[in-house]
Amino acid sequence: MTGNITIETRVAGIPCIIELLEWEKYSRATRDYDAEGGVGVWRLLDTRGRPAPWLEAKLTDKDLQFIDRLLFEEMER
Repeated sequence: MTGNITIETRVAGIPCIIELLEWEKYSRATRDYDAEGGVGVWRLLDTRGRPAPWLEAKLTDKDLQFIDRLLFEEMER
Protein backbone atom coordinates (compact mmCIF):
# COMPACT_ATOMS: atom_id res chain seq x y z
CA MET A 1 0.00 0.00 0.00
CA THR A 2 1.24 3.44 -0.80
CA GLY A 3 -0.45 6.75 -0.35
CA ASN A 4 -0.39 10.10 1.30
CA ILE A 5 -1.81 9.50 4.76
CA THR A 6 -0.99 12.12 7.37
CA ILE A 7 -1.49 12.14 11.12
CA GLU A 8 -1.10 15.21 13.30
CA THR A 9 0.68 14.55 16.60
CA ARG A 10 3.45 15.87 18.87
CA VAL A 11 7.10 14.91 19.34
CA ALA A 12 8.94 16.30 22.37
CA GLY A 13 5.87 18.49 22.91
CA ILE A 14 6.22 20.02 19.43
CA PRO A 15 3.27 19.78 16.99
CA CYS A 16 4.15 17.85 13.84
CA ILE A 17 2.80 15.60 11.10
CA ILE A 18 3.59 11.96 10.42
CA GLU A 19 3.35 11.24 6.69
CA LEU A 20 2.90 7.56 5.87
CA LEU A 21 4.66 6.76 2.60
CA GLU A 22 4.25 2.96 2.46
CA TRP A 23 2.55 0.25 4.48
CA GLU A 24 2.82 -3.50 4.10
CA LYS A 25 0.77 -6.03 6.01
CA TYR A 26 2.44 -8.89 7.84
CA SER A 27 3.52 -11.76 5.63
CA ARG A 28 4.25 -15.19 7.11
CA ALA A 29 6.11 -16.11 3.93
CA THR A 30 8.71 -13.35 4.27
CA ARG A 31 8.40 -12.87 8.06
CA ASP A 32 8.68 -9.15 7.30
CA TYR A 33 6.69 -7.52 10.09
CA ASP A 34 6.86 -5.55 13.30
CA ALA A 35 5.14 -6.42 16.58
CA GLU A 36 1.91 -4.76 15.46
CA GLY A 37 1.48 -6.72 12.23
CA GLY A 38 2.67 -4.27 9.58
CA VAL A 39 5.69 -2.40 8.32
CA GLY A 40 5.48 1.34 7.72
CA VAL A 41 7.76 3.78 5.95
CA TRP A 42 7.09 7.30 7.16
CA ARG A 43 8.65 10.71 7.57
CA LEU A 44 8.26 13.46 10.11
CA LEU A 45 7.08 16.86 8.90
CA ASP A 46 6.65 20.22 10.59
CA THR A 47 3.15 21.71 10.76
CA ARG A 48 3.67 23.35 7.35
CA GLY A 49 4.35 19.99 5.73
CA ARG A 50 8.13 20.40 5.37
CA PRO A 51 10.57 17.61 6.30
CA ALA A 52 11.81 18.10 9.87
CA PRO A 53 15.12 16.26 10.38
CA TRP A 54 15.81 18.47 13.41
CA LEU A 55 12.68 17.04 15.01
CA GLU A 56 13.49 13.47 13.97
CA ALA A 57 16.73 13.84 15.94
CA LYS A 58 14.61 14.32 19.10
CA LEU A 59 12.74 11.01 18.67
CA THR A 60 13.11 8.56 21.54
CA ASP A 61 12.37 4.83 21.50
CA LYS A 62 9.10 5.65 23.27
CA ASP A 63 8.21 8.15 20.50
CA LEU A 64 8.97 5.55 17.82
CA GLN A 65 6.72 2.99 19.53
CA PHE A 66 3.96 5.62 19.79
CA ILE A 67 4.27 6.46 16.08
CA ASP A 68 4.19 2.78 15.13
CA ARG A 69 1.01 2.37 17.19
CA LEU A 70 -0.59 5.46 15.58
CA LEU A 71 0.16 4.16 12.10
CA PHE A 72 -1.12 0.69 12.89
CA GLU A 73 -4.38 2.09 14.28
CA GLU A 74 -4.81 4.30 11.21
CA MET A 75 -4.24 1.39 8.84
CA GLU A 76 -6.64 -0.89 10.70
CA ARG A 77 -9.57 1.51 10.22
